[in-house]
Amino acid sequence: MDLDFAGKVALITGAGNGIGRATTLAFAKSGAKVVVVDRDTAGGEATAGIVRQQGGQAHLVTADVTKSAEVRAYVKAALDAYGAIDCFFNNAGIEGKWAHTAEHDEDAFDQVIAVNVKGVFLGPMSPRSTR
Repeated sequence: MDLDFAGKVALITGAGNGIGRATTLAFAKSGAKVVVVDRDTAGGEATAGIVRQQGGQAHLVTADVTKSAEVRAYVKAALDAYGAIDCFFNNAGIEGKWAHTAEHDEDAFDQVIAVNVKGVFLGPMSPRSTR
């Protein structure tokens, strides 16, 4: 399926690898300017580098999606770089360590919930511009 994102801006969290990287590359291939967000700077830069090598535009922001100040900062960085956000793809997620429920550590559970739920919640809560 070909989608036309020419002239659009897509912000993707968890863009440093896996599904986030693949999605970022797909948006860029479809013409979008992409904002690559990941807490892993090296992974994020690798994704942004691939986009640029393929002739696209990418802006990297290193951030933790569980921190509201950092979410506001990457939204601001996207708006400063490109003037708008047309698509906000909240992809960042972690699995945490595998354990039976009775043996699962509460701190590990809290970390998974923070990234996978709070990280998605915070994105749309940030003020941003849409077209």
